[in-house]
Amino acid sequence: INSCVRAIAVHEFGHALGFAHEQNRSDAQCSIDSQGSGGDVVVGAWDLSSTMNYCNPQWNNGGVLSATDIEGVRQFYGTPALLQQ
Repeated sequence: INSCVRAIAVHEFGHALGFAHEQNRSDAQCSIDSQGSGGDVVVGAWDLSSTMNYCNPQWNNGGVLSATDIEGVRQFYGTPALLQQ
């Protein structure tokens, strides 16, 4: 049950940070219907592994951010000071 809670929490925190569903992008490579808005800014290429992607074969990417998820967070919110050393 903890893995389920983590997967949902990471996905929902993505929304709280302002991220839309990956399948809503104009370059999406899956056939799932859009849910919610498409957002105003696109970061990187369409990402199958994104925790925000309903097309991801591993539901919510198991609660683990993909490299593109991390890139998007850093682009808008910066890199933690510990990683800037």
